[in-house]
Amino acid sequence: MKSFRLPLLLSTLVLAGCASLLGKPQPFTIYAPSYSASATPTGGEMVDWQLMVETPQSSETLNTPRIVVMPSPGVIEVYPGARWSDPAPVLLRRLIVQGFEQSGRILGVGSATTGLNADYALAIDLHAFQGEVRADGSHAVVAFQARLLDYRDSRVLAARAFSADEPIASKDSVAAFSAFQSAVSESVSALVEWTLQEGSAGRKPR
Repeated sequence: MKSFRLPLLLSTLVLAGCASLLGKPQPFTIYAPSYSASATPTGGEMVDWQLMVETPQSSETLNTPRIVVMPSPGVIEVYPGARWSDPAPVLLRRLIVQGFEQSGRILGVGSATTGLNADYALAIDLHAFQGEVRADGSHAVVAFQARLLDYRDSRVLAARAFSADEPIASKDSVAAFSAFQSAVSESVSALVEWTLQEGSAGRKPR
């Protein structure tokens, strides 16, 4: 398995927003993760195809820049004073593209807006991108279903579920962000390796 690290790019911008009933703006901090590969060479052959990464589909609850937390099953809250830099599906798409780019094994990868002449498309259903409070403490959970499609006829070549669960060290949003980085790193690195393998297998004559 390839090793990736996801360094902290924590914006310290304090923005005016969420005006209170008294009219005072409430500051919040933007968290903008960035994906970086390990400095150790990972090897693996270059692929001869191009990939389009679609924006993940998700529920309205997750399609927000708010950092979602579930204090108990079925109860949705958000971390006060904290935001993602983009809604979770857009954020995950960007990190997935970065993961492929930094693998050093594919030249053509991007979102639908890039106009890429893709051979394959990666469709994702985002099921979890949230903090969860359990009996053993709080956890950052990332879970999604991925489908690799032949872009010419939208035929599904392969499908797999990915998930990661990382403990959150404390109740503040900084600790939650660190745990999310680890969870995203684990799930995206597994997704990149799986896609490169399945995509190359799909190019071989049957």
